[in-house]
Amino acid sequence: MMLVVVCAVLWPAPARAEEKPVDGWCATAGLDKAEASASIRLRHGGRDHTKVTARLTVHVPSSWKLAPSLLLAEDSGGYRRAMGCLTRSDESQHRWWGEWRPRGSPRVTSEKGGHLVRFDTFSWIDEHEGWFALGPWRIERGTAHWRLRFTPAPGLHRVNWTRITVDPGEPGAESARPKPVAAEGATGLVWRPKGERKPPDVTVRLKPGWQRSFAAQDDRFLFANLSSGGNLAWTGIVSGLLLVAAFRLRRRAGAGATEAASARTLSDWAWISAGAVLVFDGDTVLLRWLYALGDEDLWIGREPRIALAAAVCAAVPLLAFGRQGRYITGAGAVLAAPVLAVACQPDLFGLPDDLDISGGTPEGAFFSLLTAAFCAQTLTFLGFTAAAWRLAGEGGLIPPGRAGTPRALLLRYAGPLTLGVTAAVGACYTLATERNWQRVSWLSLRGEPAYGLGHRGELRSHLTWYTVNGQNWWLPVWVLTGLALYAVLRATGDRSAESPLAEPADRRVFLLFFPVVVGMSLGLFANNALLSPLWIFINTAALRLAASAGASRAVLGRGLDASGERLGLSVTAARRADILGRARRYREIHAKMRRLDQGQSDDDILQRRLLEQEIRGLHAWTGAGGGADRLPPQVSVVDVALSMGPRDTWWDNGRRAARFAFFVGLPASGLVVWSGWVRGDNWRASTYFGFGLPDAVSGFLAWQVCWAGAGFVLGALWRCLPGRRGPVRALPVAAAFALPAGVDALGNLYLDQGYGDVGLCVVAMLFVLTVTGIALDLDIFQDERRFWQSRFGLLLSVYQMRYFSLQLAYLVAQAVAMLTLWQFFTDTGGGPPPKEFESGGGGGGK
Repeated sequence: MMLVVVCAVLWPAPARAEEKPVDGWCATAGLDKAEASASIRLRHGGRDHTKVTARLTVHVPSSWKLAPSLLLAEDSGGYRRAMGCLTRSDESQHRWWGEWRPRGSPRVTSEKGGHLVRFDTFSWIDEHEGWFALGPWRIERGTAHWRLRFTPAPGLHRVNWTRITVDPGEPGAESARPKPVAAEGATGLVWRPKGERKPPDVTVRLKPGWQRSFAAQDDRFLFANLSSGGNLAWTGIVSGLLLVAAFRLRRRAGAGATEAASARTLSDWAWISAGAVLVFDGDTVLLRWLYALGDEDLWIGREPRIALAAAVCAAVPLLAFGRQGRYITGAGAVLAAPVLAVACQPDLFGLPDDLDISGGTPEGAFFSLLTAAFCAQTLTFLGFTAAAWRLAGEGGLIPPGRAGTPRALLLRYAGPLTLGVTAAVGACYTLATERNWQRVSWLSLRGEPAYGLGHRGELRSHLTWYTVNGQNWWLPVWVLTGLALYAVLRATGDRSAESPLAEPADRRVFLLFFPVVVGMSLGLFANNALLSPLWIFINTAALRLAASAGASRAVLGRGLDASGERLGLSVTAARRADILGRARRYREIHAKMRRLDQGQSDDDILQRRLLEQEIRGLHAWTGAGGGADRLPPQVSVVDVALSMGPRDTWWDNGRRAARFAFFVGLPASGLVVWSGWVRGDNWRASTYFGFGLPDAVSGFLAWQVCWAGAGFVLGALWRCLPGRRGPVRALPVAAAFALPAGVDALGNLYLDQGYGDVGLCVVAMLFVLTVTGIALDLDIFQDERRFWQSRFGLLLSVYQMRYFSLQLAYLVAQAVAMLTLWQFFTDTGGGPPPKEFESGGGGGGK
């Protein structure tokens, strides 16, 4: 009996299946009859970064214990547990920062014997190393090679995998393990592991094209410094050109006091703008070098404090340049005090040296850092407002006070404005941060203490990130530079009544105004801005070419019939009333002649001859020297009147056209912002990125400035542009705007990256300038408005109806072109979200 007992105890038990924690958590025994399939696809072409899309499909049997929970609401605990078993590990807290879900994913539908779960995800490969999870896949990134590994959730280790598909895109996979059993399309690989007891270890290695590999290296030392160097070089080159223009203006013979003062302001602003951008953006480059040459951990800990000090150093010069009195200066000092206090002595407020408050720091430390970040952003806004107010006043955009002196910026208006904007930006940032947390933690169980701690720590860590990167978010120096150039052009506007390109000094300033205010931000190839400064010169050359090519064919550039004298010399402000009167009489005679053509009698023929004789008299002209002459052939007095513009000088014409273009551009700005920030996946990036919504608002305002600047260029060059009607005169300026975009498109074509909204912006600019040209033509004859029931009737008279019908068809064609480009040529897939939201936490870089 003792022998039997000993043998029973020592005899090995029969083998049992290995039990894992997930088996109890997910009741995986009920998934034995489930079937699943997975696929992943990489799309390289037509975008800066490779986009990865994945799909997981699971046929869940009704016998699974958690199957009914899949039909519950997404925010229920049962749903999170059931879906987590199919898509996540056996933990209860899941935060996958690199995984994004399209709307409607996952989708659960009932079928015979169970439920069908389809889980779609997507992401981008925009870093050169590391890995991230995407559904059942693990994407491992390297500098030259990428690897795709099939790693389904532990809850799916009992299911039957019917099909696994990997499409690495062109040029295909370098290696695959195990060997695929079939091909799909040009580069797809297929496995059918049905019947295996565990998921196959599918691994695919690929070598992406150098374009996508290079674009995914923006966090590497050399790549990042080259890109930052391109951004800094743009401002440096513009500042150098400003200094040269200011020097030439001061050296010009006969320069008045106003021109000399504007030249000094332009020179001062050149130094201020270069210094502000160097501090504003250069601190990132400096810290990157310190990381590489020194103790990286040491400088990472000091980065938030350096960023706060840099915010003060960038805003103080702007306040000093603004010269807005002691109240504004005092407000700047009050705002700078808490920023410098936290940056220099964080321990006084209970803050750690690295300002990281994601841990167990006291509430007082949290509010101290929040106050410092708020004051730093407000100080930046206040400095920008002060500088913009001064430059706008010198440009005549702000009317002077009662005594004729410049109107000062009042703190009772500037203070609430800047505080309100900062509060709005902070609210948008907080809401986006919370929204992003809900995105990545959608399968985390809310009832556990770990969830609350992680949630609180994440929100706090993003405040640290805001402190570091908030001062690098917004400082549109180009707007202030455009205002400085506008002020100089205003001071020199009375020197030449015909064109700002008449004198070299004016030409230099005017040509620089175009790339700064009107030109698009181009030259970003493979996610690197190294070549972007070249577009300063490309935009300048495009405008110079458009202006010079059309000057000889302009109406006022033609020679008189007898003497050959240029027509523009005799078209002066003193003759405006006479020319407009002749133009009106010319239109009246042609209206009579059209009515006579409807019925020809002997009396009508005689009357027509008298009218023709009167038209010949209207073509008689007096040259600049007082001699008798005639208008050039094929040029009527209406053409001459339309070529003058609504005002007497190029400056006034430009200012009038800028006002029209600003209001005409409102719907165009809405369309461009909709396409760039709202349409498709762009809305997702805008609402999950902390500065996404403020970026959309600032983008709308920036495009309004662009339309107004383009209108100013059109009006200023009005007298020397070819064509007889405003829509035709708009073509050279629109071509100058489109030519740099064409050069950029060639680079995009070579790199096989997306064109973005460039085509839509070009057509929108043509539309805005066309309508602005029509508005200027109408404004020339505004004195006749009282004789017509509507402006439309006056426009019909000016364009002689047949011309207007052509212009109307032209506008309709432009609108159709905009919609076509928006629908077919605009990349609506969006770009990758900012990296701080992919990696999680507030420590990510800019």
